[in-house]
Amino acid sequence: MCSASGGIELSMQQTDSAARQAPALQCTQWLNCQQALTLADLRGQVVVVEAFQMLCPGCVQHSLPQAQRVHNYFHDLGVQVIGLHSVFEHHAAQTEVALRAFVHENRLQFPIAIDAVAESGALPLTMAVYGMQGTPTCVLIDRCGRRRAQHFGTVADLQLAAEITSLLLETDSA
Repeated sequence: MCSASGGIELSMQQTDSAARQAPALQCTQWLNCQQALTLADLRGQVVVVEAFQMLCPGCVQHSLPQAQRVHNYFHDLGVQVIGLHSVFEHHAAQTEVALRAFVHENRLQFPIAIDAVAESGALPLTMAVYGMQGTPTCVLIDRCGRRRAQHFGTVADLQLAAEITSLLLETDSA
C-alpha cells in the first residue's frame, strides 16, 4: 500500500442515515470515455471508484486487475467502475502520457480520471475530500449517490463482490 496522510474507513454496516452523499470527483482529464463522468449523471447505478497510482505495487498487482474483473462482470448489471489516478508522490514519473501508456499496456477498459492537483501541492483534490489514506482505495457509492464503503488497501474479491451485490439488491429510490 502507498500511504498518504489522513483518512477514514466506512463500512457496509452503516445505517442509511449514516451514509453521506459522495463528494463530486474533481478531475482534470478522462481516459477510456467520450466525456467526463459525474456522480450525478451516474445516479441509478452502483459506482466503484478505484483510486490508484501507477507506481503503487498493491494497485498494479491487485486493485486494478480486480477493478477490471468487476467491470467485466458487473457492468451490464448496473455497476460503473471508475479508476481515479491520484498522484501524491513521484509526480514527474506519473504524467498523463505515462498513464495513457500504462492503461493501454494493462488493457484497462473502464473509465479513468486524473485527480486534480491541489494548488498547495498537497493531496490531490478528490483524494483529500474523500479523506483517503493512500492507494489503493476502493470507494463504493450506492444508486442514490451515497458513499457506502471505503477501503484502504486491498479488498478480497469475494468481499467486494458481496458488497457490490448488496448495493445492487437495495431498493432505495434516489
